[in-house]
Amino acid sequence: MSAVLISFGSGAQALMQGNFVVDAYYGFPNFGRSFSQSVEDANTGGNNFKAGGIGPAGLRLEYMIADRVGIGADVIYNSNIIKFSAVDSTYNGTTDTWSTQTNEYEYIMQRVRAQVRLNYHFDIASPDFDSYIGVGAGTNNRFRKTLENGVDITENDGLANFTLLPFSMRFALGARYYFSQNVGLNMEIGLGGPVISAGLSIKL
Repeated sequence: MSAVLISFGSGAQALMQGNFVVDAYYGFPNFGRSFSQSVEDANTGGNNFKAGGIGPAGLRLEYMIADRVGIGADVIYNSNIIKFSAVDSTYNGTTDTWSTQTNEYEYIMQRVRAQVRLNYHFDIASPDFDSYIGVGAGTNNRFRKTLENGVDITENDGLANFTLLPFSMRFALGARYYFSQNVGLNMEIGLGGPVISAGLSIKL
């Protein structure tokens, strides 16, 4: 990518004023899933515990308002799912006895970030390559659900839709390679969203 950034020139360029670009991408890593699994592995060796999830994945839209400047939107989605079973004890006050039962638990967290995006495109003398630096800012929403034996008990855990910070930001460096006039590949590295992502680009 660094070689792309320094290849300045006056030849044809991949994007110009008036172009519209759609990027679909999938990114790595899913920090929530990785953190949950690593903590559980350290404590129990991973017995009877599963961590999964989707993303971060998303869709970027960009309209070139000038040959070097584009504005648009970026929607980022990721989820984290934890499943495990636990033996719970229940006290019966009538009979003054304790009983045990194995319960299945599932924690689901979904995160959606919708950001307004501004990109500055480098002056690269190639009709196939595009490289840019971008910044985005917008919303940050988390949606949580807790299931016990398949029954939704979210209201009892007190963290249903709790979000520490209601806003999000992203700083990114990206590149696109068009293997045809309108279709190409995209790659982006950044902070505030996927550390690295790649996907398909369509230029209109």
